Formats: sequence, C-alpha cells, structure tokens
Amino acid sequence: MLDLLIENGIVLTMAGNGVGMIPKGSVGIRNGAIACVGDADSIGKEYRAAERMDAGGKIVMPGFVNTHTHSYYGIMARGILTEITLFLEQGLAGYMTAMSAEKSTINTSMHVLEGIKRGTTTFCDNGTYTNHVAKVYEQCGVRARLSESIREMSWDYRDQLGEVYTFDRKYAGDSFAVMHELLDKYGTDPNDRISAMVSFQALDFVSEETVIEIRELAKKRNAMIHTHLAQSRFEIEQVEKRYGVRPVEAFERLGLLNGNTLAAHLVYNLPEENKKAAESGLKMAYCPYTFGRKGLTPPAAQFVHYGGTVGIGSDEACYTCVNPISDMKSAHVSANVDAVLHDLPKVPLYRLLRMHTVEAAQAIGLGAQTGSLEPGKKADVILLGLHAVNMQPVLISPLTNIPQNIIVAATGTEVETVLVDGKTIMENGVVKTMDENKIIGDLQKLGQEAMETARAYYEKLPSSEVLDIQNKLKQIKDEGR
Repeated sequence: MLDLLIENGIVLTMAGNGVGMIPKGSVGIRNGAIACVGDADSIGKEYRAAERMDAGGKIVMPGFVNTHTHSYYGIMARGILTEITLFLEQGLAGYMTAMSAEKSTINTSMHVLEGIKRGTTTFCDNGTYTNHVAKVYEQCGVRARLSESIREMSWDYRDQLGEVYTFDRKYAGDSFAVMHELLDKYGTDPNDRISAMVSFQALDFVSEETVIEIRELAKKRNAMIHTHLAQSRFEIEQVEKRYGVRPVEAFERLGLLNGNTLAAHLVYNLPEENKKAAESGLKMAYCPYTFGRKGLTPPAAQFVHYGGTVGIGSDEACYTCVNPISDMKSAHVSANVDAVLHDLPKVPLYRLLRMHTVEAAQAIGLGAQTGSLEPGKKADVILLGLHAVNMQPVLISPLTNIPQNIIVAATGTEVETVLVDGKTIMENGVVKTMDENKIIGDLQKLGQEAMETARAYYEKLPSSEVLDIQNKLKQIKDEGR
C-alpha cells in the first residue's frame, strides 16, 4: 500500500543521462521515499494507495536543489546592492552593521519562502548566525545542508586593498563555536533532512592555519567543505602574495582540490585551472546571475566539458531572486558565452535542468538521496501547471518541448505543489509550513531599519559607491518631475 500516488502527470525523472520523461506517468510514495515510478496505467494496476493526487496536465519532477546560497542577509538588501562593483570590499559592510541573529532569521524565512514557492526543496546554505537560521529549516520542512562561514577580516577592508591582508581571529567571533554546534546537532549524514558542512569564506579571508584547521575538522567529522574559489581579482592577488601561486594550485597544496570540496564561482580561473579543477573532482557551484550582472561568465561550459560536476545556485538574493527557473535562464546565456569564448560545445538545455536537480544534488553530497525520481530516493517532488499562456503549446510526441520550456518559457509561478519527504509543504501555491503574511511584514520592517542603518554607515565614509548610485537615481527622479 502506497501512502500517496501522484498519477497521470508528465513525469521528468531526471534518472539516467537525460530527463527521463514519461509522457503519462505516476510516482508512488511510501514512508517519505519514492516506492515506484513508471507508466500510469501499469502503476495504477499494480499498486493501491491511501491517497491519490491527479497530476493530469501537469509536470511532475524532482524539486530544485539550490547548490549555493547565503540566506541570512541578502533579501533585505535586494536592489540596493545589486549594482555594486565593490560588493565584498565595501558595499556589504553597511548592511552587515545592521545584522543580528533575529534579523538573519527574518531574512532566511523570506529566502526559503520564496524558494519553496518557486519549487526549491533543498538549500545548501552558507553564512552567519547559521545556528539560528537552522530553525527556519527545521520548521518549514525543506531539506538543507548548512555551514557557518569563517572569515578573519572586517567587512570593510578597502584600506587593505593592494596590501597583504591582516587576519585576526576576533573577526570570526562565535563562528567556530557555531560550526561545531551545527556538527554536533545535525551531524553530516546526507540521509538526514538537515545536515552540516564546514566552511571558510575564501583563501583571501582566512589564514593558512585556519584553512588547515577546517580541513582537518572536515576529515574528522566526515563533512564536506563549502567555500568560494577565484571569486574576485583581489582574491587572486592576495593568494599570489601569500602562497606564491594562484588559488587552484593553492587549493591543491592545501589538500582541498578534490571531490570533498564544493567551491563557488571560479570566474577568475584560467582555462587550464578549470580543467585541472574539474578533473580533480572538485564540485562547482554555478551562480550565473551573480557574475552575469558584472559582465563575467562562470566557467560552467568548461567544467562540463572536462567532466566536472556542476550545480546551479542563487548565491545572494540581493542580486536577483530565489527562483531556480530565473537562474536557469541566466545559466543558459552564461554557459553559452563561456562555450563560445573557449571554443567548446554549448551546454544543452536539458543539462541545465539536471544542473538544478540531480547534478546539483551530487555537487552537495546528496546524490544518493535526492535530485531524481527513483525508487529508494527521498520523495522530494514538485508539480508545475501548464495552463499559463507562456507554456503553450504543450508538445510531447513525436517531438517534445516540455524540458526546454521549463527554462525558456516558465517564470516559476507555474509551481503549484511541493513535497519534501513525501509531505506536502505547498499546495495550490500556498506554503503550508510558513506564515507568508507575517514573513512579508517582518521583512518590510527589517528592510527599512537595515536601509537606514546602512545609509548612516555609508555617509560616514569618504566615498560610497552605494550612495553614488542612490544620488544618481534621485537626480533622475528629480529631473523627471
């Protein structure tokens, strides 16, 4: 007896090497796991179910996996920090002065709410106050890999640009204690709905001794390492000054260039470094919009060509939104540019869909648990409606446009139902495990308070890119009167 049978849908299993489409399929769920997948008529005859869900005219597929995200602050700064060039070096500092555990929890609540409403069932979340934001994941019912990011520098370090950075453990604050707390409370078992990883922000923000300490902790606790690699030109300069080599070689010397490391961005790598990283087994978190807005292309096509594992992530919500379908649109353009620039095959659309499901799950160490609809895997399933005008026509045979149109035509609003571990956490577009109105109200208040605190911070600086942009916007507004 099945607990639930989702029947008569257009099923995309993501199993095998493609999308595994079953034009009229059913997915059976028992004890939070997928019990059967196949042709609807055959499944219907073979299995009985306590509950049935008619998915006629809908897409049934695995939930999206967000490979790399920082939920704890980005949404409150959405739009304000989107255009900033020196985002890490100065722009972020004003908002970090406004942060607290309570405010991080509000940010994470909206981040996760938006992600669920757009079909995300797994978040690989990296940040600060993670022991507090973890409670959001506990309560809302999604799957999560959580890590506390270690850094040994202040958030405004413009004065150190061009010099060898000075590290001080005091800037890590309680982060080391939080990292151990996460490991002790959630463990690292990928079979658990919430599990922990370890992290340092990047090689230019921590000492070599700290990197080694975190590497050894990862070995001891059987944890993956979640970090950034070659994400800025300043990182390249700092690593060359401190280690005498570029970041990929430094990773190799430090014992990090392997399949136990999830590294985000890689945009400042050289082609030969991308080849080496991909062949080493290093996992790439691909956040196309983050760098596309700056005219840069993450090396996704290179990584795929050299056999690497790539998973798509949203990164900072202040850049865009927590919408996997929007991210796949950006990923499509960015990967094609990367391919053309390096004379490599383009990444096909179906592969991008895999990069946000099964291959994303593999990238964060959950490949055996989620990312595809296969018997024995967790029942993380989403249903997308096809009634919207932007999804027409619906073509299945002899040619199909179903997988392609999820990326090129959908907006994310097509997601109607979301299940995690076989439990329905969103139905008919309504998230059952979160209070949407309260979260919106809390975030509005937080956004206003944080904006005022940030502005006061920027006004004390000799110059501020944030205020320069805001003053230009005000000028345009005034001139338009």
